[in-house]
Amino acid sequence: MKTVITKSGIPLLWLLLVAGCAGVPEQPQEEKPLNVVLILTDDQGAHLSHLGTPGLRTPHIDQLAATGYYFTNAFAAVPSCSPSRSSINTGMYPHANGHWRNTITPSLNAADEEFGRQSTTVDQVGIHEYISTLPEILREAGYFTGITQKFHLSPPWKFPYTARSPVHNDPEQYRQVISEWIEEAGDRPFFIQANISPPHRPFHKNLEKFPAYRVDPDSIAVPADLPDTPQLRADLAEYFGNVQLADACAGAITGALQDRGLLENTLVIFTSDQGQAYQRAKASAYYAGLHVPLIWHGPGVAVRGQQSEALVSLIDLMPTVLDLLGLPIPTTVQGKSLRGILGHAPDATYEPYVFGEHNSHGPARAEHYPSRMVFDGRYYYLRNLLPTKTYELPADLKVSKGWGNRAYGATVAAAESHPLPYALLRQLEGGRPAEELYDMDQDPHQINNLAGQAPYAAQQRKLSAALDAWRLRTGDLVDDPSLIPTRQMTHQSTDQ
Repeated sequence: MKTVITKSGIPLLWLLLVAGCAGVPEQPQEEKPLNVVLILTDDQGAHLSHLGTPGLRTPHIDQLAATGYYFTNAFAAVPSCSPSRSSINTGMYPHANGHWRNTITPSLNAADEEFGRQSTTVDQVGIHEYISTLPEILREAGYFTGITQKFHLSPPWKFPYTARSPVHNDPEQYRQVISEWIEEAGDRPFFIQANISPPHRPFHKNLEKFPAYRVDPDSIAVPADLPDTPQLRADLAEYFGNVQLADACAGAITGALQDRGLLENTLVIFTSDQGQAYQRAKASAYYAGLHVPLIWHGPGVAVRGQQSEALVSLIDLMPTVLDLLGLPIPTTVQGKSLRGILGHAPDATYEPYVFGEHNSHGPARAEHYPSRMVFDGRYYYLRNLLPTKTYELPADLKVSKGWGNRAYGATVAAAESHPLPYALLRQLEGGRPAEELYDMDQDPHQINNLAGQAPYAAQQRKLSAALDAWRLRTGDLVDDPSLIPTRQMTHQSTDQ
């Protein structure tokens, strides 16, 4: 065929082809759904080298914070493992979703039957049947779902993960498991709840296998509500060593994503289920029991390397994830999407208060001690609903044998040399006032109760009224946790 040449010297056929192509609109490439990895450590307070915690090095989590978005005022809804994890996966407070205490659940290496309705490991306490959970919604949307370390969710069939692994403290094993799950997911997007056991007690067990993460006891700072003794320092140093091990596990998880070029298409959330395993922290509604680290990293974060003082709750995780994925948020959800704060709405505002609760750590009546809290960013108000009741600390907050807790014994032994921490411990176990109010700017360890003092009467009234309104709005209708209804099939409507 003869080629026709134009005056410009360009073949006419080539020009016609270019013109024809220009008239065909380019087909947009279908955007791949985001992957989601929730890294959830166990019993970690807001302690990171990113936050300036003395003696601590957490380079992997620091990197997430430096290239992501950090929330300085993030709070668990409840300071116990099972109810906190259920609150995250339902976007609801424990008194509303029905999962108000720790529950017996299958181990992750149990047979598949143990996670279905025929399971022999089912607690009478758990979320109500009509509530949609995050793994249910994502699995229905075509996601591969996985969970590591421990289950701790009730009832088991409401949390239908595709894959389960008991890996819990070994960085290299985490890298292997996450890599295998990415392979197994294939073309499907994935959601992985990467639970990590450190820094849950017993601290020494983890450090026996991974001694490289130990921390020098002389390099740390002891909080004012604990006695600064060699025994206490040794225990606290082991806690920080476990935080460093958790950081290595988190680094292995993000490393597995990076190895496969998936880190930039994966929404990574880092947080903890509750505060550290010390008295007046875990299993209590005090600040140290509920205040946790929270980092959002990845394509859903429109602004990078920043932090916010917004008051947020871990019940906000589920609606935020669904919002960023473009999936409907169930009407049962009580949390709020943080999408706007993450940079998608420059004029985004946040809530004036954050709320939390404690009902009981375990099923024993001795561990029931219902409390509610509200925080406005400076003043922290606590209401103890059964103030005259005595309280027995859970075993990991008290017992040395097995759990390795040396902090309780150190506090008792230092009753004369450090009377304040000892008095606070005894008050925790019985004799707490009905109301407590703390100025967190001046008193970060909540030692000086301002409730009932005239100069703070206005703050106390304001926060008390806010708490009353929240309890009514969210269906918190009983003071005694033993009266909270067990699992229900039918929907009970409560305003959000």
